[in-house]
Amino acid sequence: MPSTDERLTLETRLGEAKLALHRLEIGQSAVTLSYDGESVTYSGADRSSLRAYIRDLETKLGLRRSSRPRGRGVIFG
Repeated sequence: MPSTDERLTLETRLGEAKLALHRLEIGQSAVTLSYDGESVTYSGADRSSLRAYIRDLETKLGLRRSSRPRGRGVIFG
């Protein structure tokens, strides 16, 4: 479990990442996220990378069980 400071940082990053994804979804051509002294720019083509980053943050915050999407089972009738 992250410390209080780490949790606050992760929550801030998650909010920023969700806002960035929203901006891409409504047509902004590119968005830039900055953290730990580094910047990452995502374009519309990078939506899946940004979604993976959001899943990773949610996992670290305990909002998801795993950062890897679960497969769906197939049932034959």
